[in-house]
Amino acid sequence: MTEKKRLVLFQGELDTINLFSNELKAGLKELGYEIFDFDLRESTRSLGLLYQYIQEKPVTAMIAFNSQFFGMRSPSGENVWEVLGIPCINILVDHPYWYHNILLKMPATGIVLCIDKNHMNYVERFYPNIPFNGFLAHGGTGTCEPIKPITTRKIEVLYGGSLYADRIPPKPTSMDWHFPAEEVYDRSVAYLLAHPDETVESVIERQLQKEGVMLSEEELRRFISSCVSVERVVSSHFRERIVGSVAKAGILLELYGDGWSDCEWVGLPNVHYGGKVSPDEILSKMADSKIVLNTLPWFKDGSHERVFNAMLCGAAVVSETSRYFEEILPAAAWVNFDLTEDGLVTLPQRIKDLLSNEEKLQEIASAGCALASSEHTWKARAQELHRDLLTFL
Repeated sequence: MTEKKRLVLFQGELDTINLFSNELKAGLKELGYEIFDFDLRESTRSLGLLYQYIQEKPVTAMIAFNSQFFGMRSPSGENVWEVLGIPCINILVDHPYWYHNILLKMPATGIVLCIDKNHMNYVERFYPNIPFNGFLAHGGTGTCEPIKPITTRKIEVLYGGSLYADRIPPKPTSMDWHFPAEEVYDRSVAYLLAHPDETVESVIERQLQKEGVMLSEEELRRFISSCVSVERVVSSHFRERIVGSVAKAGILLELYGDGWSDCEWVGLPNVHYGGKVSPDEILSKMADSKIVLNTLPWFKDGSHERVFNAMLCGAAVVSETSRYFEEILPAAAWVNFDLTEDGLVTLPQRIKDLLSNEEKLQEIASAGCALASSEHTWKARAQELHRDLLTFL
């Protein structure tokens, strides 16, 4: 770049999102971009500083994760970013149906990037107000420590993630719709538990059709967004079963995240439950783990940062699969499982077999680390953004 392009990146309340933003910022700075940090926790102050920043020179784009700030309007009702003509890149690291109202208010300069290709298709279908959307996988974050060999690591199996069973949003009711919405919801949950390779939105639409309910695209979009808790119900079911099966198999397990304290197996002597910890502490734990176990939040064709984080920290990854992961990760770099009955039943023994062969574990960990280091860091994602998007703005 002959002249530094200028970007605005956002910081907020969530530590994980701030970690993504900081890592992406470091990669963009290496490429020569000038960055303005907008702190959503001090939005009034940041707005004043941003106004000064915009007056100095043009801003190429604003980049944020899951941002509702892009819907901000002036007292006259105009979208602020449309008036300023600044492209707003919203990177969604969850399914778009969690951000229904935000996406409806995206400016005409809005760009949505999704971490799952199904999510990208969902945005394209249901949010025609958004002129451009695309796919951008998670990036990984490693530790600054030297990578320990598998033989010296103290943690056998690590799982870091919350169980959301105690935080389920309410289901839609027939009082809000002209059909038995609760029955459609319950049948969707039952179907997904039996067919976990399907997406939430496709199953809900099919159950509506079976009920003889024909909705407009706008109504269907709104109904699906009222059923977001379906995702948490089904993903929590499988998450608890997967982690619980490892615990009940007697495998030494360190577990972190909210919501696990009521599980009947959490008090087993082979289980250490440490509650919720910071993202930095999880990275430190990964750097001392032989195996990092990973499940996905119902991402069927997308990524999750835990896979790349674990690889960068030198652990062997055992993860629930997705079409995207199967496309980009060679068999030598990870161990995958699916949510079929056979996949779930055989998982604990597969982990035991891996732990009994540290040479094999080291081969997997080393291959994963080399791959993630070269292709799946946030620095690599910054390069993708620069190459495929920012240079055209």
